[in-house]
Amino acid sequence: MKKTKIVASLGKNIKDLKTIMNFANLGVDVFQLNLSYITLEECHSYIEKIKEASKKTKKVLGIMLDLDGPSIRLDRLKEEKVFLQLKKEIRFYNYSVVCGDTQLSTNYNNLAELVNLDDIITIGYGDVKLKVIDINRDNFLCSVVDEGYIKSNQTIHIEKDNLKLPFISPKDKKNILFAIENNVDFLALSYVRDEQDVLSVVDMLIENGNDHIGILSKIETEESFENLEEILKVSDGVIVARGDLGSNIEVEKLPFYQKEILKMASNYQKIGLVSTDLLKSMVTEKSPSRGEIVDIYNAVLDKADGLILSEEISVGENPCEVIAITSKILEEAEEHFDYKENLEETFKEGKLDVTSTISYSVVNSALLLNASCILANTISGYTAKKISYFRPRCSILGLSPNKETVSSLTLNYGIIPVLVKKYNNTDEILKECINKYKEIIDYKNNDIVIITGGLPIDSKNTDFMKIEKINEQE
Repeated sequence: MKKTKIVASLGKNIKDLKTIMNFANLGVDVFQLNLSYITLEECHSYIEKIKEASKKTKKVLGIMLDLDGPSIRLDRLKEEKVFLQLKKEIRFYNYSVVCGDTQLSTNYNNLAELVNLDDIITIGYGDVKLKVIDINRDNFLCSVVDEGYIKSNQTIHIEKDNLKLPFISPKDKKNILFAIENNVDFLALSYVRDEQDVLSVVDMLIENGNDHIGILSKIETEESFENLEEILKVSDGVIVARGDLGSNIEVEKLPFYQKEILKMASNYQKIGLVSTDLLKSMVTEKSPSRGEIVDIYNAVLDKADGLILSEEISVGENPCEVIAITSKILEEAEEHFDYKENLEETFKEGKLDVTSTISYSVVNSALLLNASCILANTISGYTAKKISYFRPRCSILGLSPNKETVSSLTLNYGIIPVLVKKYNNTDEILKECINKYKEIIDYKNNDIVIITGGLPIDSKNTDFMKIEKINEQE
C-alpha cells in the first residue's frame, strides 16, 4: 500500500461518478479542481460527485480548489488552440476581443501599462514567446520570437508584472467564498509572492468563520523561492509548481529548486507536493518515458508528501493507467527509502517537545518491531502529522472524531484518515483502534501495531504509546 499521496486534477472530460470512484480505488487521495478552467457551477457538480464517491468507496477523499492568484491569463480563443508563427505580429488589447492568431486579450484590463518596448512575453510554460515592438494607450503590438501553439486561459508572464497586481482579485474573492460555502479541504494559492499574500487569504477565511481550510502555496517564481521560509511559516504546505517555476527561472536550476523546496517543507514539518510534467507523455501514450519514472521515484526519495497529476488526468487519453503506474512507482520507491537513517536525521533537526519525542519513539519502535501499522488517535490532527513527519515504514491510521480533521489528513504522507466516534476511556481507545485496524487493513494473526494518542481523551497532546499484538480470537 503506497504512502505518498496522489492528487488528480479533474477536467471537463471527466464528468461521471463511476470514473471518479475508479480513480479513488486506483490510489487517488485528493481531487484538484482548477477554477481557471471550470465554472463554479461545474465545480459544485464535481464536489458533489467526489463526496458521493467518498461514501461509496468508503475512502476519505480530499478536495482542493486551485485559485488564479495575481495572474494574467489569455481570454478564450475562438478555436481549441491557435498556432502563432515565427515573426508573425500579434496585437494585445486592454479590452476583450475575439482571440486568434492576429489579436489577443486577457483578464487584465490595463495590460498595456505593464509592458515596455522590447519586453519578452512568455505564454504558458515558455513554449511561445513574443517581443513587444510598439505600445499604444489601450493596446500594444508584439512579434513572435518563439513559435508554437497557445490555448485559452494560459498564463502570460511579463517581468515583474505580479508585483503590480493585487493578490486577491474579485474573481478569487468570489472563489474563496465559494470554497468556504462548500467546505472544501484545501486552497492552492497561485503566484504567492510573500507571507503577506498568504495571510490575506487566511484573514479572509477567519473573517468568514472557516479557518480549517488548508493553505497550499505554489512556489512558481524567483521571488516566492527567495521568500520560501516566511511563506512556509504561514502555510500548511507548498507546491513545487514546476511549469511556471521553470518559465520564471533558468530551467537548469529547476531540479535544485525542487530539492530545496521539499527539504525546507520537511524541516518546517509542512506538506510538500510536486506538480507538472510528471507523466506528461501519457497524455497521448499508454506508457511513461523512462525519465518520468525516475523523476517520480526521486521525488519520493526527496520526501515529497504527494504528487499532483494534472494534464495526465484532466485531458489525457489514459487517466486510469496514469494513476495505476504512478501508484506502482511510488510503492517501489517507498520500498527502497532509508527509513532508519531518515528517522535519526529528522529527530536531530526537529524541535524536542513531548509530542515529537513520543512520535519518534512510536516510529522507532515500529521499525524495530516491523510493526504493521501505527494507530494514531488525534483530535486536531497534530499527532498523526507529527508521526507522518518522521516517515515510518508502515502505514498510519489517523483516527479522529472530527470530520474536518480527518479530511485535513488526506495529503500527509503515510496517513490513512479514518472518522471514528469519540472514545470515552483508554480501554475503549485500545479496543476500537484494533477493530478499525482489522476493518481497514488486510491483517494477519500476530501482526504488531502501535497505538498512540493523548490522555485525557480531549487532550491535544500526545503522551502515551502502547504495543499490541493482533489476536484473531479477540
